[in-house]
Amino acid sequence: MKGYFTFNRTEQRGIAVLSVLILIVILINILLPYFIEDEKPNYTEFKKEIAKFEASQLKAKQKYFQKEFKSDDITKRLHPFPFDPNGLPVEKWKKLGLSDKQIKVIKNYERKGGRFYKNEDLAKIYGISKEEYKILEPYITIVNDDNNKSVKVMEKTEISPFPFDPNVVDENSLLTMKLDTKLVSTIINYREKGGRFYKKEDLKRIYGMKPEIYRKLEPFIKIESDTTIDNTDNTDNKPEPIVELNSADTLDLQQLKGIGPSYAKRIVKYRKMLGGYYSKTQLMEVYGMDSVRYNNMKNFVTVNPDSVKRTDINSATIKQLIKHPYIDFYTAKSIVKYRQKIGKFSGVSQLKDSAVVPDELYRKIAPYLTVK
Repeated sequence: MKGYFTFNRTEQRGIAVLSVLILIVILINILLPYFIEDEKPNYTEFKKEIAKFEASQLKAKQKYFQKEFKSDDITKRLHPFPFDPNGLPVEKWKKLGLSDKQIKVIKNYERKGGRFYKNEDLAKIYGISKEEYKILEPYITIVNDDNNKSVKVMEKTEISPFPFDPNVVDENSLLTMKLDTKLVSTIINYREKGGRFYKKEDLKRIYGMKPEIYRKLEPFIKIESDTTIDNTDNTDNKPEPIVELNSADTLDLQQLKGIGPSYAKRIVKYRKMLGGYYSKTQLMEVYGMDSVRYNNMKNFVTVNPDSVKRTDINSATIKQLIKHPYIDFYTAKSIVKYRQKIGKFSGVSQLKDSAVVPDELYRKIAPYLTVK
């Protein structure tokens, strides 16, 4: 036993050295934190990367919502109504909701001889998006010419002048006379640049005005106050025919002064769109109709309001309501939404009493509505 628990001098020194080393290691572990500071990590770059990632996500989200609600913005901006894109005045394009740039492109296209032959042609105009075209397309009503071929065919035909003031006549009326499109553009451009016709002979100086064309136009030129039709040629004293607007066909309408085949077709076409005329003043809404032409025919037309077709507002859908020229999408939606709220209309006057439509619009649409 003594041999196992007894250490010689060498072993005793080894144990002493080992004990000292163990003590030193323990002391180092205890005292080392007091002499060495912990190095704090730098998160700056990491935070920058996080901020960059969040910014990209926000941008992507905004882009998504802009794309998602783009069609809603267009719907609010556009206010479609039945229209013919050929020769449509700038004011009407603005009323539809198109921008000045879009209108400028369309007018430039027309000045260069461009024409819309079918609805899809409007979609090809630079600046008009697919979403805009989808909203406008149901309202496009293109009036075809008699030959329905091209403007060039119309230009080669005999001109059909009627009394006009070259200082105020619109582009479409000049085209209705079957004048050359380049000549019409020259006249319009001359006026837009401040030019004015003080006497008949001034029109003769327009570039492109051929002598034979001027000779045919000259008797019909009425400048400033001289805008009434000269009746000196009416020596036969034949009574003017009285035409009922809601039953007349295109041949009947052509008996009226200033109404040719093209205008007769437009009057009949607009009558179908309305469902019939309830007032002769509605003729002023016909595409291309001017006050001179209307004043010369208003005393020779009558209207039978009983033949007007009426729409039942208790059963009509939005799609059926917007087919009428006076009712846009928002008005139709308001009528249907209010009907869903109250159940059924007891009378057409409820639209006015409940402020579903403004008074002015109500007076226009009331003759075309009914309750069953």
